[in-house]
Amino acid sequence: MHRERPMLARRYLIPLTLALVAAGCLDQAGPSPTGLQTSVADVVSPLGTHIIRQAVTAPRLQTYRMSFWAVRGRQTTIFVNYRRAPGQWFPDQFLRFKIPMNGLAAGAGGAPLPRGDSVLITMTIDTVLFKVDFQPSGLLFSTSSPALLAIWYKNANPDLNEDGIVDATDEALRDQLAFWYHGKVWLKQWSKSDPTQLTVSGPIFHFSQYAVAW
Repeated sequence: MHRERPMLARRYLIPLTLALVAAGCLDQAGPSPTGLQTSVADVVSPLGTHIIRQAVTAPRLQTYRMSFWAVRGRQTTIFVNYRRAPGQWFPDQFLRFKIPMNGLAAGAGGAPLPRGDSVLITMTIDTVLFKVDFQPSGLLFSTSSPALLAIWYKNANPDLNEDGIVDATDEALRDQLAFWYHGKVWLKQWSKSDPTQLTVSGPIFHFSQYAVAW
């Protein structure tokens, strides 16, 4: 959590932050990150969680890690898209994360966050699984105006149960896709799956790892 900065620093920081947010994502220089470490426990938890994967033909994302400032009392919307394919006018969407104007409730570790204060948020996206890690840990959102997360799975592996066959079973599993978040184990989060738009969306009340799974 960051308290109010000197007026001069804030005068230049906020316009720069808003410009980067409006651009859709903040690409990181240097080699592409490896993403979060994947283990069998992450993919299949004791609760039977199955996190979907990117298809082998899926393009890479424009970025796998980005940081941005969120200010209590100000709306913030972040987009992450896939890289455009040759001849493609508009890239496929991957993620949209929105914090409403009154969405932020507490900073890192649940510490008080007065109106006008800012917090640096970092998202790290797995390079294979549909899984996103949000930091700082303990950040809370309003129960009446929570953050909103949407993830598109157009470029997911269509063989959801990974049995080597894409069939009616996979179509049925697609209707069961939802957000799951990681506490001590993976827990199902209320969300809405829209097979026509190939998206899962729902409210986020606290930071954790979130995944699209069945």
